[in-house]
Amino acid sequence: MGYGLPIVTLVMFASATGVPTGVPVKLIMLFTGAYLVSSWQMLAPVILVMAVAELGGTLVLYTVARTGGVKVLARIASDRQARVQASFAQWQRRLGGRDVAANAVLRLIPFVRMGTTVGAGLVGLKLRDFVFGSAIAALIWAGVPLLLGYVFRANLSDVEAAYHAAMAALPMTLAFLGLAICALVLFRSPATRLRMRTALRIS
Repeated sequence: MGYGLPIVTLVMFASATGVPTGVPVKLIMLFTGAYLVSSWQMLAPVILVMAVAELGGTLVLYTVARTGGVKVLARIASDRQARVQASFAQWQRRLGGRDVAANAVLRLIPFVRMGTTVGAGLVGLKLRDFVFGSAIAALIWAGVPLLLGYVFRANLSDVEAAYHAAMAALPMTLAFLGLAICALVLFRSPATRLRMRTALRIS
């Protein structure tokens, strides 16, 4: 195994700070689970270490955003900052104003996770809420591909294809989930039920 795991840990940390790695981190985690994790007993500590590395890099980027590194952030997030902040506010509303849940959900969406960190720092999200949400996301982000790589090491190419398909479908799945939550919240509202009954009587 040699220096494999320390190198992967550094790559995980660098990726979370916004440094391009050249290879998608999810693939690195898949191969790490398949070739560097030798037992079930080793799997849990490796997931924890990778999640801590992911969280550490995320906190570095959040701190830069929070303390006003505007020029650096403009390069990292480019024109996505406004969209990410709007998405964060939208998910906050869908999840009942829960910052931790909104941050955790957005940190699991590949194309907006980096911008979410930047946006959270720029809008001044509380450090405690950011850490809790990012920790949940980091465990899932690192744990799922590591677990899949370890369990299906004999069929890694099939797992890789299935993982790509699942990640491509994730934004749509989360959007439908958000709509379902909104519908449930609205339906449970007495004012909404009253309006629905009124509309049915009129029709």
